[in-house]
Amino acid sequence: MTRVQATLRVPGTMPLPALLTLIQDVEAAGFDGVGILDSQLLCRDTFVTLGLAAVNTSRLMLFPAVTNPFTRHVSVLASAVQTVDELAPGRTKVVIGTGYTSAHTIGRKPATLAEMRGCIATLRALLAGQAVDFGTTSGRLAYASERRIPVLMAASGPKAIELAGEVADGVMLSVGFHRGIVDAVLGHLAEGARRGGRKLEDLEIVWAVRAGIRHHRRGSPAGETQRRPSGHLEPEVALDRTGRPRAAALRDPAGRPEHLSRSVPRARLGAGHRRDVLCPGRGRRAAL
Repeated sequence: MTRVQATLRVPGTMPLPALLTLIQDVEAAGFDGVGILDSQLLCRDTFVTLGLAAVNTSRLMLFPAVTNPFTRHVSVLASAVQTVDELAPGRTKVVIGTGYTSAHTIGRKPATLAEMRGCIATLRALLAGQAVDFGTTSGRLAYASERRIPVLMAASGPKAIELAGEVADGVMLSVGFHRGIVDAVLGHLAEGARRGGRKLEDLEIVWAVRAGIRHHRRGSPAGETQRRPSGHLEPEVALDRTGRPRAAALRDPAGRPEHLSRSVPRARLGAGHRRDVLCPGRGRRAAL
């Protein structure tokens, strides 16, 4: 039976000392890993955070969730990943996507699927200690441990999911969690794996599930909005007259509303958003 693991994707928008304390609390709470958002103008540096987390935790799987091929050149990315893995051997992986906030905050478009294919292939080769070509120059990561560091691809569209199945060690899926969507996604992933000479069972599959967090006091009157007294990027949940969640609004540390990407399907576990619960499984469906 596949063991379902649960990791949290944590935005690095709070001060680094507080962020490190949060990561330690996540480990103490029994989660399996932490992914750190890589968005250079919104978050503290992902790999500085991961390095500190590596030496201040003992069990958590640590990874950027997600990085991209353009704000970090693939050679820089390989160096950063290898360095964190030296601090936490066997507890590091990398998830790479086309870039969203990391792209539009600097006025550029996300990476193409062709760029994703090239970056993943080059990154895997560098981490394996192989020489690769950079234009007319050949280079290798001089201190590559050659220890296997999984390289996963974040994907939500059919073509991206198939590419992940073909070229990556696994996939992080941001598609919702409706049964019909899940079945369709697994079909695309299996097709990509087939093109890469592999099977679905060979891949690590991570379902990015947006889960609501609601603090409810027994006996609270209907219609009252409940909030956790402290914390970062917690959803606000307003209750309707039946006591059910009516809407979920996200606030940043300054009290401004946060908005989700409209590209993500609307199949949700609940009304709340943004505390991402990542459920990795090995070649099988993983669920909360």
